Amino acid sequence: MRLREILPITEWLGGYSLTRLGPDGVAGLSLAAFVIPESLAYASLAGLPPVSGLYCYLAAGLAYAVFGTSRQLAVGPTSALALAVAAGIAALDGGDPAHAIALAAAIALMVGAIAIGGRFLGLANLAYFFSDSVLTGFKTGAALYIASTQLPKLLGLEGGSGNFFARLLHIGTLLPDASLPSVAIGVLAIALFLLLERALPGRPTTLIVVAAAIAATSFFGLERSGVRLVGDLPQGLPAFGLPPVALSDLKDLVPTAFACFLLAYSEAISVARSFAQKHGYEIDPAQELTALGASNLAVALVRGFPVSGGMSQTAVNDMNGATSPVSLVTTSIVVALTLAFFTGLFRNLPEPVLAAIILMAAKHLVKLEELRELKAASRMEFAIALVALFGVLAFGPLQGLLLAAIGALVILIARASRPAVAVLARDPVSGHYVNKARYPAAEETPSVLVLRSAGGWVYFNAEQIRRRFVEFVEQAEVPVETVVIDCSTVPAIDMTALASLRAFAVAMRRRGIAVRLAELRDDVADFLRLRAADADLGPIVAHRTVDQWVAASTGRAA
Repeated sequence: MRLREILPITEWLGGYSLTRLGPDGVAGLSLAAFVIPESLAYASLAGLPPVSGLYCYLAAGLAYAVFGTSRQLAVGPTSALALAVAAGIAALDGGDPAHAIALAAAIALMVGAIAIGGRFLGLANLAYFFSDSVLTGFKTGAALYIASTQLPKLLGLEGGSGNFFARLLHIGTLLPDASLPSVAIGVLAIALFLLLERALPGRPTTLIVVAAAIAATSFFGLERSGVRLVGDLPQGLPAFGLPPVALSDLKDLVPTAFACFLLAYSEAISVARSFAQKHGYEIDPAQELTALGASNLAVALVRGFPVSGGMSQTAVNDMNGATSPVSLVTTSIVVALTLAFFTGLFRNLPEPVLAAIILMAAKHLVKLEELRELKAASRMEFAIALVALFGVLAFGPLQGLLLAAIGALVILIARASRPAVAVLARDPVSGHYVNKARYPAAEETPSVLVLRSAGGWVYFNAEQIRRRFVEFVEQAEVPVETVVIDCSTVPAIDMTALASLRAFAVAMRRRGIAVRLAELRDDVADFLRLRAADADLGPIVAHRTVDQWVAASTGRAA
Protein backbone atom coordinates (compact mmCIF):
# COMPACT_ATOMS: atom_id res chain seq x y z
CA MET A 1 0.00 0.00 0.00
CA ARG A 2 1.46 3.34 -1.10
CA LEU A 3 2.01 6.24 1.33
CA ARG A 4 -0.52 8.50 -0.41
CA GLU A 5 -3.16 5.79 -0.02
CA ILE A 6 -2.58 5.73 3.75
CA LEU A 7 -2.05 9.49 4.09
CA PRO A 8 -4.03 11.30 1.37
CA ILE A 9 -2.68 14.62 2.70
CA THR A 10 0.66 13.81 1.04
CA GLU A 11 -1.08 13.85 -2.34
CA TRP A 12 -3.27 16.97 -2.15
CA LEU A 13 -0.91 19.11 -0.05
CA GLY A 14 1.92 18.77 -2.57
CA GLY A 15 -0.22 20.33 -5.28
CA TYR A 16 -1.88 22.92 -3.04
CA SER A 17 -1.84 26.46 -4.41
CA LEU A 18 -1.74 29.54 -2.19
CA THR A 19 -4.52 31.00 -4.31
CA ARG A 20 -6.82 28.40 -2.73
CA LEU A 21 -5.91 29.52 0.79
CA GLY A 22 -8.31 32.48 0.62
CA PRO A 23 -11.45 30.45 -0.26
CA ASP A 24 -10.50 27.69 2.18
CA GLY A 25 -9.86 30.24 4.93
CA VAL A 26 -13.21 31.94 4.40
CA ALA A 27 -14.96 28.54 4.36
CA GLY A 28 -13.21 27.52 7.58
CA LEU A 29 -14.17 30.77 9.35
CA SER A 30 -17.78 30.45 8.18
CA LEU A 31 -17.87 26.81 9.27
CA ALA A 32 -16.53 27.79 12.71
CA ALA A 33 -19.22 30.44 13.10
CA PHE A 34 -21.81 27.79 12.26
CA VAL A 35 -20.53 24.87 14.35
CA ILE A 36 -19.30 26.51 17.56
CA PRO A 37 -22.77 27.27 18.95
CA GLU A 38 -24.16 24.10 17.35
CA SER A 39 -21.50 21.94 19.01
CA LEU A 40 -22.42 23.38 22.42
CA ALA A 41 -26.01 22.31 21.78
CA TYR A 42 -25.08 18.81 20.59
CA ALA A 43 -22.94 18.24 23.67
CA SER A 44 -25.93 19.22 25.79
CA LEU A 45 -28.07 16.75 23.82
CA ALA A 46 -25.51 14.03 24.54
CA GLY A 47 -25.84 14.73 28.27
CA LEU A 48 -22.34 16.25 28.47
CA PRO A 49 -20.94 19.66 29.42
CA PRO A 50 -21.33 22.04 26.45
CA VAL A 51 -17.57 22.50 26.08
CA SER A 52 -17.26 18.84 25.02
CA GLY A 53 -18.71 19.81 21.64
CA LEU A 54 -15.88 22.30 21.09
CA TYR A 55 -13.33 19.60 21.90
CA CYS A 56 -14.83 17.49 19.10
CA TYR A 57 -14.33 20.17 16.46
CA LEU A 58 -10.88 20.97 17.79
CA ALA A 59 -9.55 17.49 17.05
CA ALA A 60 -11.79 15.86 14.42
CA GLY A 61 -11.03 18.26 11.57
CA LEU A 62 -7.27 18.00 12.05
CA ALA A 63 -7.36 14.19 11.94
CA TYR A 64 -9.67 14.10 8.93
CA ALA A 65 -7.45 16.56 7.03
CA VAL A 66 -4.61 14.03 7.27
CA PHE A 67 -6.51 10.84 6.44
CA GLY A 68 -9.66 11.86 4.54
CA THR A 69 -10.27 11.88 0.79
CA SER A 70 -13.19 14.33 0.61
CA ARG A 71 -12.47 17.99 -0.11
CA GLN A 72 -15.64 19.34 1.48
CA LEU A 73 -16.68 16.91 4.25
CA ALA A 74 -16.95 18.61 7.66
CA VAL A 75 -16.46 16.18 10.55
CA GLY A 76 -17.94 16.83 13.97
CA PRO A 77 -20.82 15.95 16.32
CA THR A 78 -24.23 15.24 14.81
CA SER A 79 -27.65 15.12 16.41
CA ALA A 80 -28.11 11.38 15.73
CA LEU A 81 -24.77 10.49 17.31
CA ALA A 82 -25.34 12.80 20.27
CA LEU A 83 -28.68 11.10 20.88
CA ALA A 84 -27.07 7.65 20.64
CA VAL A 85 -24.36 8.64 23.12
CA ALA A 86 -26.93 10.02 25.56
CA ALA A 87 -28.85 6.73 25.42
CA GLY A 88 -25.67 4.69 25.84
CA ILE A 89 -24.28 6.44 28.92
CA ALA A 90 -27.52 7.33 30.71
CA ALA A 91 -27.60 4.19 32.85
CA LEU A 92 -23.83 4.05 33.46
CA ASP A 93 -22.64 7.51 34.51
CA GLY A 94 -24.36 7.46 37.92
CA GLY A 95 -25.09 11.18 37.64
CA ASP A 96 -21.36 12.01 37.71
CA PRO A 97 -20.49 14.52 34.92
CA ALA A 98 -16.81 13.53 34.95
CA HIS A 99 -17.72 9.86 34.52
CA ALA A 100 -20.14 10.75 31.72
CA ILE A 101 -17.35 12.60 29.89
CA ALA A 102 -15.05 9.58 30.26
CA LEU A 103 -17.73 7.17 29.03
CA ALA A 104 -18.51 9.32 25.97
CA ALA A 105 -14.81 9.57 25.12
CA ALA A 106 -14.50 5.81 25.54
CA ILE A 107 -17.32 5.30 23.02
CA ALA A 108 -15.45 7.54 20.55
CA LEU A 109 -12.29 5.53 21.19
CA MET A 110 -14.10 2.27 20.47
CA VAL A 111 -15.76 3.72 17.34
CA GLY A 112 -12.30 4.72 16.11
CA ALA A 113 -10.86 1.29 16.79
CA ILE A 114 -13.81 -0.45 15.11
CA ALA A 115 -13.51 1.78 12.05
CA ILE A 116 -9.76 1.36 11.58
CA GLY A 117 -9.80 -2.37 12.30
CA GLY A 118 -12.95 -2.77 10.25
CA ARG A 119 -11.18 -1.55 7.12
CA PHE A 120 -9.24 -4.80 7.07
CA LEU A 121 -12.22 -6.95 8.06
CA GLY A 122 -14.72 -5.70 5.48
CA LEU A 123 -16.84 -3.87 8.06
CA ALA A 124 -17.47 -1.06 5.60
CA ASN A 125 -20.24 -3.18 4.13
CA LEU A 126 -22.03 -3.26 7.50
CA ALA A 127 -22.93 0.40 7.10
CA TYR A 128 -25.13 -0.56 4.17
CA PHE A 129 -27.02 -2.99 6.39
CA PHE A 130 -29.21 -0.07 7.33
CA SER A 131 -31.26 0.60 4.22
CA ASP A 132 -32.50 4.04 3.21
CA SER A 133 -35.98 3.08 4.43
CA VAL A 134 -34.60 2.19 7.88
CA LEU A 135 -32.63 5.43 8.08
CA THR A 136 -35.60 7.51 6.90
CA GLY A 137 -37.80 6.11 9.66
CA PHE A 138 -34.99 6.34 12.21
CA LYS A 139 -34.27 10.00 11.46
CA THR A 140 -37.93 10.97 11.69
CA GLY A 141 -38.33 9.07 14.96
CA ALA A 142 -35.06 10.53 16.25
CA ALA A 143 -36.27 14.05 15.45
CA LEU A 144 -39.42 13.53 17.54
CA TYR A 145 -37.41 11.87 20.32
CA ILE A 146 -34.92 14.76 20.30
CA ALA A 147 -37.80 17.23 20.53
CA SER A 148 -39.10 15.44 23.63
CA THR A 149 -35.67 15.78 25.29
CA GLN A 150 -35.38 19.50 24.55
CA LEU A 151 -38.89 20.74 25.33
CA PRO A 152 -38.19 20.79 29.11
CA LYS A 153 -35.21 23.13 28.52
CA LEU A 154 -37.33 25.30 26.27
CA LEU A 155 -40.01 25.49 28.95
CA GLY A 156 -37.64 25.93 31.89
CA LEU A 157 -38.60 22.56 33.41
CA GLU A 158 -36.65 19.65 34.83
CA GLY A 159 -35.96 16.98 32.24
CA GLY A 160 -37.64 13.60 32.40
CA SER A 161 -36.54 10.11 31.42
CA GLY A 162 -37.89 7.08 29.59
CA ASN A 163 -39.20 6.79 26.06
CA PHE A 164 -40.80 9.48 23.92
CA PHE A 165 -44.28 8.94 25.36
CA ALA A 166 -43.06 8.94 28.96
CA ARG A 167 -41.21 12.21 28.34
CA LEU A 168 -44.31 13.82 26.85
CA LEU A 169 -46.36 12.68 29.85
CA HIS A 170 -43.72 14.16 32.16
CA ILE A 171 -43.84 17.48 30.30
CA GLY A 172 -47.63 17.53 30.40
CA THR A 173 -47.61 16.95 34.16
CA LEU A 174 -45.18 19.83 34.82
CA LEU A 175 -46.56 22.21 32.19
CA PRO A 176 -48.27 24.52 34.74
CA ASP A 177 -44.82 25.20 36.23
CA ALA A 178 -43.30 26.34 32.92
CA SER A 179 -41.16 29.48 33.05
CA LEU A 180 -42.71 32.16 30.86
CA PRO A 181 -39.38 34.01 30.33
CA SER A 182 -37.76 30.73 29.20
CA VAL A 183 -40.65 30.01 26.86
CA ALA A 184 -40.46 33.53 25.44
CA ILE A 185 -36.69 33.28 24.83
CA GLY A 186 -37.03 29.85 23.21
CA VAL A 187 -39.96 30.81 20.97
CA LEU A 188 -38.25 34.03 19.89
CA ALA A 189 -35.07 32.10 19.08
CA ILE A 190 -37.01 29.61 16.94
CA ALA A 191 -38.83 32.43 15.16
CA LEU A 192 -35.53 34.19 14.47
CA PHE A 193 -34.02 30.95 13.19
CA LEU A 194 -36.90 30.45 10.77
CA LEU A 195 -36.74 34.06 9.59
CA LEU A 196 -32.98 34.03 9.02
CA GLU A 197 -33.11 30.58 7.44
CA ARG A 198 -35.34 32.03 4.73
CA ALA A 199 -33.56 35.39 4.44
CA LEU A 200 -29.96 34.09 4.59
CA PRO A 201 -29.97 30.46 3.40
CA GLY A 202 -26.73 28.57 3.97
CA ARG A 203 -25.23 31.30 6.16
CA PRO A 204 -24.06 30.90 9.80
CA THR A 205 -27.32 32.25 11.17
CA THR A 206 -26.87 30.26 14.38
CA LEU A 207 -24.12 32.66 15.44
CA ILE A 208 -26.45 35.64 14.87
CA VAL A 209 -29.14 34.11 17.09
CA VAL A 210 -26.63 33.16 19.78
CA ALA A 211 -25.08 36.64 19.78
CA ALA A 212 -28.52 38.25 20.03
CA ALA A 213 -29.50 35.96 22.92
CA ILE A 214 -26.28 36.66 24.83
CA ALA A 215 -26.72 40.39 24.33
CA ALA A 216 -30.35 40.24 25.49
CA THR A 217 -29.36 38.25 28.59
CA SER A 218 -26.65 40.72 29.52
CA PHE A 219 -28.84 43.78 28.90
CA PHE A 220 -32.08 42.59 30.49
CA GLY A 221 -30.59 40.42 33.23
CA LEU A 222 -32.62 37.38 32.18
CA GLU A 223 -30.87 35.22 34.76
CA ARG A 224 -32.76 37.08 37.47
CA SER A 225 -36.02 36.09 35.73
CA GLY A 226 -35.29 32.40 36.19
CA VAL A 227 -33.84 31.72 32.73
CA ARG A 228 -31.12 29.08 33.00
CA LEU A 229 -27.79 29.92 31.41
CA VAL A 230 -24.93 27.81 30.06
CA GLY A 231 -22.64 29.31 32.69
CA ASP A 232 -18.86 29.34 32.74
CA LEU A 233 -17.12 27.06 30.25
CA PRO A 234 -13.66 25.73 31.11
CA GLN A 235 -11.08 27.98 29.48
CA GLY A 236 -8.02 26.50 27.80
CA LEU A 237 -7.24 23.52 25.64
CA PRO A 238 -8.37 20.10 26.89
CA ALA A 239 -6.09 17.62 28.60
CA PHE A 240 -4.69 14.97 26.28
CA GLY A 241 -4.89 11.27 27.12
CA LEU A 242 -6.93 8.09 27.20
CA PRO A 243 -10.30 8.30 28.97
CA PRO A 244 -10.20 6.84 32.51
CA VAL A 245 -12.75 4.06 32.10
CA ALA A 246 -12.82 0.61 33.70
CA LEU A 247 -12.85 -2.53 31.54
CA SER A 248 -16.28 -3.42 32.89
CA ASP A 249 -17.62 -0.13 31.52
CA LEU A 250 -16.05 -0.79 28.12
CA LYS A 251 -17.92 -4.08 27.91
CA ASP A 252 -21.20 -2.33 28.60
CA LEU A 253 -20.44 0.28 25.93
CA VAL A 254 -19.80 -2.19 23.07
CA PRO A 255 -23.40 -2.16 21.70
CA THR A 256 -23.49 1.65 21.76
CA ALA A 257 -20.08 1.85 20.06
CA PHE A 258 -21.15 -0.47 17.23
CA ALA A 259 -24.40 1.46 16.74
CA CYS A 260 -22.47 4.76 16.67
CA PHE A 261 -20.00 3.30 14.18
CA LEU A 262 -22.76 2.21 11.84
CA LEU A 263 -24.55 5.53 12.12
CA ALA A 264 -21.34 7.54 11.71
CA TYR A 265 -20.04 5.67 8.68
CA SER A 266 -23.43 5.54 6.97
CA GLU A 267 -23.82 9.29 7.35
CA ALA A 268 -20.23 10.22 6.52
CA ILE A 269 -19.90 8.10 3.38
CA SER A 270 -23.24 9.23 1.97
CA VAL A 271 -22.43 12.92 2.52
CA ALA A 272 -18.88 12.55 1.17
CA ARG A 273 -20.13 10.78 -1.95
CA SER A 274 -22.82 13.35 -2.68
CA PHE A 275 -20.36 16.27 -2.61
CA ALA A 276 -17.70 14.33 -4.53
CA GLN A 277 -20.25 13.71 -7.29
CA LYS A 278 -21.21 17.38 -7.25
CA HIS A 279 -17.59 18.46 -7.83
CA GLY A 280 -16.55 15.60 -10.13
CA TYR A 281 -13.94 13.71 -8.13
CA GLU A 282 -13.69 10.30 -6.46
CA ILE A 283 -13.45 9.36 -2.80
CA ASP A 284 -12.01 6.14 -1.41
CA PRO A 285 -14.64 4.42 0.79
CA ALA A 286 -12.04 2.25 2.54
CA GLN A 287 -9.84 5.25 3.30
CA GLU A 288 -12.89 7.14 4.53
CA LEU A 289 -13.33 4.36 7.07
CA THR A 290 -9.76 4.97 8.26
CA ALA A 291 -10.34 8.74 8.32
CA LEU A 292 -13.50 8.32 10.39
CA GLY A 293 -11.58 6.06 12.77
CA ALA A 294 -8.70 8.51 13.12
CA SER A 295 -11.11 11.39 13.74
CA ASN A 296 -12.86 9.50 16.53
CA LEU A 297 -9.58 8.42 18.10
CA ALA A 298 -8.39 12.02 18.11
CA VAL A 299 -11.67 13.16 19.66
CA ALA A 300 -11.44 10.49 22.35
CA LEU A 301 -7.98 11.72 23.38
CA VAL A 302 -9.33 15.23 24.11
CA ARG A 303 -12.49 14.09 25.97
CA GLY A 304 -14.95 14.51 23.12
CA PHE A 305 -17.64 12.13 21.89
CA PRO A 306 -18.27 10.29 18.59
CA VAL A 307 -18.19 12.33 15.38
CA SER A 308 -19.19 11.88 11.76
CA GLY A 309 -19.52 13.90 8.56
CA GLY A 310 -22.69 15.97 8.89
CA MET A 311 -24.79 17.16 5.94
CA SER A 312 -25.57 20.66 7.26
CA GLN A 313 -21.96 21.37 8.31
CA THR A 314 -20.62 20.09 4.99
CA ALA A 315 -23.15 22.16 3.05
CA VAL A 316 -21.97 25.31 4.86
CA ASN A 317 -18.34 24.39 4.17
CA ASP A 318 -19.05 23.81 0.49
CA MET A 319 -21.26 26.88 0.03
CA ASN A 320 -18.51 29.13 1.34
CA GLY A 321 -15.95 27.83 -1.15
CA ALA A 322 -14.01 24.98 0.50
CA THR A 323 -11.62 23.31 -1.95
CA SER A 324 -9.64 21.12 0.47
CA PRO A 325 -9.45 20.00 4.12
CA VAL A 326 -7.50 23.22 4.82
CA SER A 327 -10.92 24.69 5.69
CA LEU A 328 -11.22 22.12 8.50
CA VAL A 329 -7.77 23.08 9.79
CA THR A 330 -8.91 26.71 9.82
CA THR A 331 -12.02 25.76 11.80
CA SER A 332 -9.90 23.84 14.33
CA ILE A 333 -7.63 26.88 14.78
CA VAL A 334 -10.64 29.14 15.41
CA VAL A 335 -12.05 26.62 17.92
CA ALA A 336 -8.66 26.47 19.66
CA LEU A 337 -8.57 30.28 19.94
CA THR A 338 -12.13 30.25 21.27
CA LEU A 339 -11.20 27.70 23.94
CA ALA A 340 -8.08 29.63 24.88
CA PHE A 341 -9.52 33.13 25.05
CA PHE A 342 -13.24 33.46 24.37
CA THR A 343 -15.20 30.82 26.30
CA GLY A 344 -16.41 33.58 28.62
CA LEU A 345 -18.50 34.96 25.76
CA PHE A 346 -20.87 32.03 26.07
CA ARG A 347 -21.48 32.35 29.81
CA ASN A 348 -24.75 34.25 29.31
CA LEU A 349 -26.11 31.98 26.59
CA PRO A 350 -29.64 30.88 27.69
CA GLU A 351 -30.32 27.14 27.74
CA PRO A 352 -33.64 27.65 25.90
CA VAL A 353 -31.58 28.93 22.95
CA LEU A 354 -29.49 25.75 22.99
CA ALA A 355 -32.75 23.81 22.98
CA ALA A 356 -33.94 25.90 20.01
CA ILE A 357 -30.73 25.11 18.11
CA ILE A 358 -31.26 21.39 18.62
CA LEU A 359 -34.95 21.60 17.70
CA MET A 360 -34.03 23.36 14.45
CA ALA A 361 -31.47 20.64 13.70
CA ALA A 362 -34.10 18.00 14.47
CA LYS A 363 -36.51 19.71 12.06
CA HIS A 364 -34.11 18.98 9.22
CA LEU A 365 -34.11 15.28 10.11
CA VAL A 366 -37.83 14.98 9.38
CA LYS A 367 -38.30 13.87 5.76
CA LEU A 368 -42.05 13.54 5.30
CA GLU A 369 -41.64 13.63 1.52
CA GLU A 370 -39.35 10.60 1.73
CA LEU A 371 -41.95 8.74 3.79
CA ARG A 372 -44.59 9.61 1.20
CA GLU A 373 -42.33 8.38 -1.61
CA LEU A 374 -41.71 5.12 0.27
CA LYS A 375 -45.44 4.62 0.77
CA ALA A 376 -46.10 5.15 -2.93
CA ALA A 377 -43.18 3.02 -4.12
CA SER A 378 -43.16 0.06 -1.74
CA ARG A 379 -45.51 -0.89 1.08
CA MET A 380 -42.84 -3.18 2.50
CA GLU A 381 -40.18 -0.45 2.72
CA PHE A 382 -42.73 1.97 4.14
CA ALA A 383 -43.56 -0.60 6.82
CA ILE A 384 -39.84 -0.93 7.64
CA ALA A 385 -39.57 2.86 7.98
CA LEU A 386 -42.56 2.89 10.35
CA VAL A 387 -40.98 0.12 12.45
CA ALA A 388 -37.86 2.28 12.78
CA LEU A 389 -39.88 5.41 13.57
CA PHE A 390 -42.11 3.89 16.25
CA GLY A 391 -39.26 1.70 17.53
CA VAL A 392 -37.26 4.84 18.36
CA LEU A 393 -40.27 6.45 20.03
CA ALA A 394 -41.22 3.38 22.08
CA PHE A 395 -37.83 1.85 22.93
CA GLY A 396 -35.23 4.57 22.41
CA PRO A 397 -32.86 5.41 19.55
CA LEU A 398 -30.46 2.47 19.70
CA GLN A 399 -33.09 -0.18 20.33
CA GLY A 400 -35.37 1.31 17.68
CA LEU A 401 -32.61 1.30 15.07
CA LEU A 402 -31.67 -2.32 15.77
CA LEU A 403 -35.31 -3.37 15.85
CA ALA A 404 -35.86 -1.83 12.41
CA ALA A 405 -32.75 -3.50 11.01
CA ILE A 406 -33.85 -6.89 12.33
CA GLY A 407 -37.37 -6.28 11.05
CA ALA A 408 -36.03 -5.43 7.59
CA LEU A 409 -33.96 -8.61 7.60
CA VAL A 410 -36.96 -10.71 8.63
CA ILE A 411 -39.11 -9.19 5.89
CA LEU A 412 -36.42 -9.75 3.27
CA ILE A 413 -36.00 -13.38 4.32
CA ALA A 414 -39.78 -13.84 4.25
CA ARG A 415 -39.90 -12.42 0.73
CA ALA A 416 -36.97 -14.55 -0.41
CA SER A 417 -38.62 -17.65 1.08
CA ARG A 418 -41.54 -17.28 -1.33
CA PRO A 419 -39.89 -16.50 -4.69
CA ALA A 420 -42.04 -15.96 -7.77
CA VAL A 421 -42.19 -18.97 -10.10
CA ALA A 422 -43.33 -18.33 -13.66
CA VAL A 423 -44.29 -20.38 -16.70
CA LEU A 424 -42.33 -19.24 -19.76
CA ALA A 425 -43.32 -19.28 -23.41
CA ARG A 426 -41.56 -18.21 -26.63
CA ASP A 427 -42.17 -14.68 -27.87
CA PRO A 428 -42.69 -15.03 -31.65
CA VAL A 429 -41.21 -11.57 -32.31
CA SER A 430 -37.99 -11.64 -30.26
CA GLY A 431 -37.58 -15.40 -29.94
CA HIS A 432 -36.95 -15.00 -26.20
CA TYR A 433 -38.72 -16.99 -23.50
CA VAL A 434 -40.91 -14.65 -21.48
CA ASN A 435 -43.45 -14.84 -18.64
CA LYS A 436 -46.60 -16.30 -20.20
CA ALA A 437 -48.82 -14.48 -17.68
CA ARG A 438 -47.44 -11.13 -18.83
CA TYR A 439 -47.29 -11.93 -22.54
CA PRO A 440 -50.39 -14.00 -23.49
CA ALA A 441 -49.37 -14.02 -27.16
CA ALA A 442 -46.18 -15.96 -26.38
CA GLU A 443 -46.29 -19.52 -27.73
CA GLU A 444 -45.93 -22.62 -25.54
CA THR A 445 -44.44 -25.83 -26.89
CA PRO A 446 -46.74 -28.85 -26.51
CA SER A 447 -45.45 -31.44 -24.02
CA VAL A 448 -42.67 -29.08 -22.80
CA LEU A 449 -43.15 -26.97 -19.66
CA VAL A 450 -40.62 -24.15 -19.20
CA LEU A 451 -40.34 -22.76 -15.65
CA ARG A 452 -38.29 -20.04 -14.00
CA SER A 453 -37.68 -19.07 -10.36
CA ALA A 454 -35.66 -15.91 -9.82
CA GLY A 455 -33.00 -15.63 -7.14
CA GLY A 456 -30.86 -18.08 -5.25
CA TRP A 457 -32.21 -21.51 -4.34
CA VAL A 458 -31.38 -21.91 -0.66
CA TYR A 459 -32.53 -23.87 2.36
CA PHE A 460 -35.41 -21.59 3.34
CA ASN A 461 -37.06 -21.39 -0.09
CA ALA A 462 -36.19 -24.74 -1.66
CA GLU A 463 -39.35 -26.55 -0.61
CA GLN A 464 -41.55 -23.65 -1.71
CA ILE A 465 -39.95 -23.71 -5.18
CA ARG A 466 -40.36 -27.49 -5.47
CA ARG A 467 -44.03 -27.32 -4.56
CA ARG A 468 -44.69 -24.58 -7.12
CA PHE A 469 -42.96 -26.65 -9.82
CA VAL A 470 -45.19 -29.62 -8.98
CA GLU A 471 -48.31 -27.42 -9.07
CA PHE A 472 -47.49 -26.12 -12.56
CA VAL A 473 -46.89 -29.67 -13.85
CA GLU A 474 -50.25 -30.80 -12.47
CA GLN A 475 -52.04 -27.72 -13.85
CA ALA A 476 -50.69 -28.12 -17.38
CA GLU A 477 -53.45 -28.31 -20.01
CA VAL A 478 -51.63 -31.01 -22.04
CA PRO A 479 -49.50 -33.91 -20.73
CA VAL A 480 -45.95 -32.84 -19.92
CA GLU A 481 -43.01 -34.90 -21.15
CA THR A 482 -40.17 -32.49 -20.31
CA VAL A 483 -39.72 -29.76 -17.71
CA VAL A 484 -37.05 -27.22 -18.68
CA ILE A 485 -35.96 -24.98 -15.80
CA ASP A 486 -34.48 -21.62 -16.81
CA CYS A 487 -31.62 -21.02 -14.34
CA SER A 488 -30.37 -17.75 -15.84
CA THR A 489 -31.49 -15.82 -12.75
CA VAL A 490 -30.20 -18.37 -10.22
CA PRO A 491 -26.83 -17.18 -8.85
CA ALA A 492 -26.40 -20.05 -6.37
CA ILE A 493 -27.86 -23.35 -5.16
CA ASP A 494 -27.07 -24.72 -1.70
CA MET A 495 -27.10 -28.36 -0.55
CA THR A 496 -30.66 -28.25 0.81
CA ALA A 497 -31.99 -26.77 -2.41
CA LEU A 498 -30.06 -29.33 -4.47
CA ALA A 499 -31.61 -32.15 -2.48
CA SER A 500 -35.07 -30.67 -3.07
CA LEU A 501 -34.36 -30.22 -6.80
CA ARG A 502 -33.17 -33.82 -7.13
CA ALA A 503 -36.28 -35.02 -5.29
CA PHE A 504 -38.43 -33.12 -7.81
CA ALA A 505 -36.53 -34.67 -10.73
CA VAL A 506 -36.85 -38.20 -9.29
CA ALA A 507 -40.59 -37.71 -8.72
CA MET A 508 -41.02 -36.45 -12.28
CA ARG A 509 -39.04 -39.37 -13.72
CA ARG A 510 -41.42 -41.79 -12.02
CA ARG A 511 -44.20 -40.07 -13.99
CA GLY A 512 -42.26 -40.32 -17.24
CA ILE A 513 -41.19 -36.65 -17.26
CA ALA A 514 -37.60 -35.55 -17.84
CA VAL A 515 -36.14 -32.51 -16.03
CA ARG A 516 -33.49 -30.37 -17.75
CA LEU A 517 -31.59 -27.31 -16.50
CA ALA A 518 -30.98 -24.44 -18.95
CA GLU A 519 -28.81 -21.28 -18.80
CA LEU A 520 -26.69 -22.59 -15.92
CA ARG A 521 -23.95 -20.28 -14.76
CA ASP A 522 -20.42 -21.69 -14.70
CA ASP A 523 -20.07 -21.79 -10.92
CA VAL A 524 -23.53 -23.32 -10.45
CA ALA A 525 -22.78 -25.94 -13.12
CA ASP A 526 -19.47 -26.77 -11.40
CA PHE A 527 -21.27 -27.17 -8.08
CA LEU A 528 -23.81 -29.58 -9.60
CA ARG A 529 -21.15 -31.65 -11.41
CA LEU A 530 -19.06 -32.06 -8.26
CA ARG A 531 -22.11 -33.55 -6.56
CA ALA A 532 -22.97 -35.86 -9.46
CA ALA A 533 -26.33 -34.17 -9.93
CA ASP A 534 -26.45 -35.34 -13.56
CA ALA A 535 -27.64 -38.73 -12.28
CA ASP A 536 -31.04 -37.15 -11.56
CA LEU A 537 -31.00 -33.91 -13.54
CA GLY A 538 -29.59 -35.09 -16.83
CA PRO A 539 -26.57 -33.52 -18.59
CA ILE A 540 -25.13 -30.54 -16.69
CA VAL A 541 -24.09 -28.12 -19.44
CA ALA A 542 -23.32 -24.48 -18.62
CA HIS A 543 -25.09 -21.84 -20.71
CA ARG A 544 -27.16 -24.29 -22.74
CA THR A 545 -30.21 -22.28 -23.74
CA VAL A 546 -33.87 -22.96 -23.10
CA ASP A 547 -34.46 -23.12 -26.87
CA GLN A 548 -31.77 -25.77 -27.28
CA TRP A 549 -33.33 -27.97 -24.59
CA VAL A 550 -36.84 -27.47 -26.01
CA ALA A 551 -35.54 -28.41 -29.48
CA ALA A 552 -33.82 -31.51 -28.09
CA SER A 553 -37.02 -32.52 -26.31
CA THR A 554 -39.21 -32.15 -29.41
CA GLY A 555 -36.73 -33.45 -31.97
CA ARG A 556 -36.54 -30.18 -33.93
CA ALA A 557 -33.47 -28.09 -34.76
CA ALA A 558 -32.75 -25.25 -32.33
